[in-house]
Amino acid sequence: MATKTLLLPSPDKLKEIYQDLGTTEEKINADVLTIMEWMRKQPHLPNPDVDERRIRLFLILCKNSLERTKESLDQYYTLKSMVPEFFGNRDPTAEPLLRSMKTSLFIPLPKLTPEGYRISLSRIRCPEIDNFEFADYVKVNFMSIDIRLSKLDMFKKEIFVFDLKDITMAHLTAMLPQMKKFIYCATTAYPLRIQEIHILNMPSYAQTMVNMVLGVLKKKIANRIKIHNGIEDLKKHINSDILPLDYGGTFPKTSEELIVDWKEELIKHRDWYLSQNSVVCDENKRTKKPAVKMNMLAGVEGSFRKLEVD
Repeated sequence: MATKTLLLPSPDKLKEIYQDLGTTEEKINADVLTIMEWMRKQPHLPNPDVDERRIRLFLILCKNSLERTKESLDQYYTLKSMVPEFFGNRDPTAEPLLRSMKTSLFIPLPKLTPEGYRISLSRIRCPEIDNFEFADYVKVNFMSIDIRLSKLDMFKKEIFVFDLKDITMAHLTAMLPQMKKFIYCATTAYPLRIQEIHILNMPSYAQTMVNMVLGVLKKKIANRIKIHNGIEDLKKHINSDILPLDYGGTFPKTSEELIVDWKEELIKHRDWYLSQNSVVCDENKRTKKPAVKMNMLAGVEGSFRKLEVD
């Protein structure tokens, strides 16, 4: 099974993923219907019929826990309504988002690991800061995750590779005020099972940002961060046949070619993104307090220079 941009698990691998979770495709189907019925009884949640596939993948990523899946879906739709700068007005043909795709890169690599893990690669594409807007970078990142969960992907866990080669002090200064909010939204809106986080080409001045990230992440995820001196070190953890050509891999495309493919994929689903803009919580109809930490949605006070390096 495959799309143009993503290779999906074989039927045998998918069966293995289900077995690891102690479930079957038949039970997943029944559990999806249970959750959809639950959503229909929550007056603040949107109609689940438009998001059946998302519910399925959320269930798999929540290790087939019905209660965890319900909580995760509620958090997702709540953050969509509370943080419009990251989740609202998502049109992949809008000029700010096209500009963001030119200045930065966040793409899922087409080939899964043998274990069924999806690897996503992120980096700044040009060192100039003039056209870089961190909120738009985050928005495109979340659009990529959303289309994967709702339409295109099937995977067991996630591996992130952050290449900091072209990140500058100016980029960091632009990122830091919203970094805590970004990390909280990324780890709360999506139930991604993060296997590893790899950081490549980290300049010394990025240590403050990394320390800040470590302070916000849950300890078990923070312990999975690995910092590499170069690509050869990274290749000890990720098979060469998955990595693009410009990362020392043998997958027959460069990361620049893959971003073109992924950008086309996002634009192809423009109508879906526009329809999803209204698929949010109706907070006026909520009967229980949302399971979202409002203090985590606040910005960072002070300047980058005032943040201490551990």
